[in-house]
Amino acid sequence: MKAGSGDQGSPPCFLRFPRPVRVVSGGEAELQCVVLGEPPPIVVWEKGGQPLAASERLSFPVDGAEHGLLLSGALPTDAGVYVCRARNAAGEAYAAAAVTVLEPPAPEPEPQAAERPLPQPGAGEGAPVFLTGPGSQWVLRGAEVVLTCQVGGLPEPTLYWEKDGMALDEVWDSSHFALVPGRAEGGRGVSLALRILAARLPDSGVYVCHARNPHGHAQAGALLQVHQPPESPPADPDEAPPPVVEPLKCAPKTFWVNEGKHAKFRCYVMGKPEPEIEWHWEGRPLLPDRRRLMYRDRDGGFVLKVLYCQAKDRGLYVCAARNSAGQTLSAVRLHVKEPRLRFTRPLQDVEGREHGIVVLECKVPNSRIPTAWFREDQRLLPCRKYEQIEEGTVRRLIIHRLKADDDGVYLCEMRGRVRSVANVTVKGPILKRLPRKLDVLEGENAVLLVETREAGIEGRWSRDGEDLPATCQSSSGHMHALVLPGVTREDAGEVTFNVGNSRTTTLLRVKCVKHSPPGPPMLAEMFKGHKNTVLLTWKPPEPAPETPFIYRLERQEVGSEDWVQCFSVEKAGAVEVPGDCVPVEGDYRFRVCTVSEHGRSSHVVFQGSAHLVPTARLVAGLEDVQVYDGEDAVFSLDLSTIIQGTWFLNGQELKSDEPEGQVEPGALWYRVEQKGLQHRLILQSVKHQDSGALVGFSCPGVQDSAALTIQESPVHILSPQDRVSLTFTTSERVVLTCELSRLDFPASWYKDGQEVMESESLVVKVDGRKHRLILPAAEVRDSGEFECRTEGVSAFFSVTVQDPPVHILDPQEHVFVHAITSECVMLTCEVDREDAEVHWYKDGQEVEEGDFLVLENEGPHHRLVLPAAQPPDGGEFQCVAGEERAYFTVTITDVSSWIVYPSGKVYVAAVRLERVVLTCELCRPWAEVRWTKDGEEVVESPALLLQKEDTVRRLVLPAVQLEDSGEYLCEIDDESASFTVTVTESYQSQDSSNNNPDLCVLLKKPKTRRLWSRFPPWRRTAGAE
Repeated sequence: MKAGSGDQGSPPCFLRFPRPVRVVSGGEAELQCVVLGEPPPIVVWEKGGQPLAASERLSFPVDGAEHGLLLSGALPTDAGVYVCRARNAAGEAYAAAAVTVLEPPAPEPEPQAAERPLPQPGAGEGAPVFLTGPGSQWVLRGAEVVLTCQVGGLPEPTLYWEKDGMALDEVWDSSHFALVPGRAEGGRGVSLALRILAARLPDSGVYVCHARNPHGHAQAGALLQVHQPPESPPADPDEAPPPVVEPLKCAPKTFWVNEGKHAKFRCYVMGKPEPEIEWHWEGRPLLPDRRRLMYRDRDGGFVLKVLYCQAKDRGLYVCAARNSAGQTLSAVRLHVKEPRLRFTRPLQDVEGREHGIVVLECKVPNSRIPTAWFREDQRLLPCRKYEQIEEGTVRRLIIHRLKADDDGVYLCEMRGRVRSVANVTVKGPILKRLPRKLDVLEGENAVLLVETREAGIEGRWSRDGEDLPATCQSSSGHMHALVLPGVTREDAGEVTFNVGNSRTTTLLRVKCVKHSPPGPPMLAEMFKGHKNTVLLTWKPPEPAPETPFIYRLERQEVGSEDWVQCFSVEKAGAVEVPGDCVPVEGDYRFRVCTVSEHGRSSHVVFQGSAHLVPTARLVAGLEDVQVYDGEDAVFSLDLSTIIQGTWFLNGQELKSDEPEGQVEPGALWYRVEQKGLQHRLILQSVKHQDSGALVGFSCPGVQDSAALTIQESPVHILSPQDRVSLTFTTSERVVLTCELSRLDFPASWYKDGQEVMESESLVVKVDGRKHRLILPAAEVRDSGEFECRTEGVSAFFSVTVQDPPVHILDPQEHVFVHAITSECVMLTCEVDREDAEVHWYKDGQEVEEGDFLVLENEGPHHRLVLPAAQPPDGGEFQCVAGEERAYFTVTITDVSSWIVYPSGKVYVAAVRLERVVLTCELCRPWAEVRWTKDGEEVVESPALLLQKEDTVRRLVLPAVQLEDSGEYLCEIDDESASFTVTVTESYQSQDSSNNNPDLCVLLKKPKTRRLWSRFPPWRRTAGAE
């Protein structure tokens, strides 16, 4: 972060705002926010402009930066807007939220004593508890599905089902499902069975049973997966299989992706019944695998994601949607752009057994090319688990002690993000492992699925080492599911599935609170207005949504099940729906809902129906047109509905299937256009003999006509005869000249359609027949389309003013920068002009300045600075000046250890007065170390010298003494190298004639050439290598 000016600190800033609360009268309401500032701000809560004080019902809990307002026993008078105001010496900030107090629902009539079941002896009232939860199921399409839950609790709870967070009647027709209430086994509770008749593929999803009573709420979920029945082979083996999808009627879209990158295709389909979706590649059905993910996003779109694209992935991808009403297709052709630098031998898919090893091997073009290994998006560092070997151009990764979670996609990456990809399959009890991580919004459902090799075996689900409840676990055959409905932050953690000695783990992360959709409109009413119209009125939702919202109005023809959107409006009130809004005559019903960025409300249906007939009426009719000889004549009219029409010229029909043409050879050229409600006929370059032509338009219910008149222009342009295109550089003098046929005839100058105004930078002169526009010192902003316009004629000038070309002086070649985490990286580009505009790009996107990326300009020198670089900051950078570019490749390495050698404890035996040298080699030359002896930091003296040379740090004892024996440590951050020095009067060995008087302990790798920055550790610049 950038430091502020002076010592005032920073003003208050809300990291989390309080959210509106709806509470039943007598309940408890809590508002919470998080506010930071320096110094820490003073927070005051207000209502109606008055500060609030703590009382028996009102308190203000504080936990660090989190401030709250807790209201107990809410009353109707407590409703209103509450403001949290934060102040400190640097400034002030505030945030507000509404509290709505609802009246409690009227109590339901109690059943007769004979009908009310007696509670169990000693049982008191309590919140709902699931006795048995629904079980996950895997079925074939067309099968009947029954999901049952049994719940206890007093009073008896109310049960209802949801699918993927939506009410069942919003997802299906009532004929597709049935709810069967009943009693729990033994009569200790209630049950509710959901029966799905003839399951369809879109019925797959998460089903949650909710139970509520005055004491609380409980929920349990299950996963339903509906699969396509396997197709039977054709009777004749020589018979060609039927086509999977219909042929495309139009050319598919084209999508390019660089090799090794991901490609994401999204298909949004609506229909009722909900359509079944299938993805195809080159005419063959696609199934999900390690590199092809298929899922439905939160907006309802169907997504196919191809990971780490290879050349073999190119081809035609088709999204096919079907339901009982028909089929539709959407297609895209994927092209994979291959890099110029390629692997000589790419990786190959391998298999291995659990607890065994696998070897991945590839070959690079040059032995000096550095490579890195990844498991999907995780960088793999050399260790006992992942052994990495480089032999010439061969790169080899050996994975030891295989386990289920090692199954996945592995990559070897060269410089420039050139990748080779392979799948590693681990064979063991677990066939399909858990994802490495799962991100779920708070309040959504989390589903984890594992497939085992053997059917019917028992598995164990746990989170952070603790077993999970049986009500959220289900198994069927080879499949094992864990369903966590309505997750909260407490559900986050490491979730593990164990079967025997095999296990698979995922990190479940619960993200920010899911925003609630807006409430529905209120008091919706329908009034039958004038003939062929209907008036619809409604009131805004209560409370009003927090974010901007609109109302979406939909219609349904009586007898049909489909609702079709009419239009959207921003304000509530009265909306008149004319017959022009419907496609065919009939009786129509209407409904309205509220839509915001957080979703949509439930629909409110207007009572009754209205009979509407689509008609076309003239909104803006044809008008007579007067033009000069040689100009285009444009006739236009607007209708009240979109409908086809016919144009006539002098009584002769113009062909509607030909938007351009001639009535007959040698006659006028015409062009017909229709954009929405507007129809236009353009007669091109009309002549004097066309004066008096009659133009007509006809469609059902509308007929109109107008006349064409050709005016004689009183003046002609002598020069220029054609459009003139001129290019200038800045500060040049620009003169545009138009010569007319008459002396001193008036003319006007226009730029980009606007009449120009004279000034010091733009002068207009008239000299007889010549009219001039002068720009004494042109600027870039003067570029545009200029027109000298007089009676009926114009001369056109296209003027382009450019800055002088910019040239990049340094660097002239591609620069490669290597740094480690937290180093400062500086990329420098020098241009030949101080006023030149320079833009920086990273991976093709223009960068924005922030706390972690700083842009500096100093005359012709332009810098991009990463003050504390992290691995994600690496990439391809470009400095763009005019038409020239400078290229930088930045690689940030996450250093796992500062100390290179020694890697283990070193023991040194010496004789008194010998010279002892303890040596420690670091990974960076500027790193500072601390030497200690027996836990105390050493002090340099003639008897103990501390030396530093490049990456080597030495502790030298020129004449070691007996008291120098002890434990020496070379420390940096949390690492240390250990040396145990033992000094004796003489060697114990009899052979002392060959003793070396200098004992030097130096553990180093063979000397390799290293390129370091000449800057201190906080500054690393491009070009240092």
